[in-house]
Amino acid sequence: MVAKCIAIGNRIMGDDGIGIEVAEKLSPRLKEEQIELIFGETDIDYALGKIEDGDLLFIIDSTYFGLSPGTVTFTPIGEVTRQHHQMYSQQQPSLIHLLKTYGKEVEGFIIGIEVEKIDFSLELSGTLKTRFLFICEEVYRFICQRRFHHA
Repeated sequence: MVAKCIAIGNRIMGDDGIGIEVAEKLSPRLKEEQIELIFGETDIDYALGKIEDGDLLFIIDSTYFGLSPGTVTFTPIGEVTRQHHQMYSQQQPSLIHLLKTYGKEVEGFIIGIEVEKIDFSLELSGTLKTRFLFICEEVYRFICQRRFHHA
């Protein structure tokens, strides 16, 4: 089983790029843990091409659930593939849908980071900037704990 962290989002849309920024910050630490990093950004076909049967996936993306900005949620991929409506970002449902469509046998989690706002900007919102290091630590701890349980 290969553990892979997939960062999804759009860097020029403010908080929508939070998954990419978190993965970039955690990159050295995740590599030390032998977790492969995939920066899918908005190219879902590229991300899908990097996924193999048996992989343990950690998909990091922005979410909008009406929660407090910076809240991190963890949803098993299996729960999302059983749902019939799209509840995540613009890119993520496509990736989850394609995993199911192509019959990829994977396990893992969608790590969602609640946005404050999405607009044309190269900057994160003030709230996500303030909470950034806390978000990174929460994501890192979760990945390491879950990877250990699946090893």
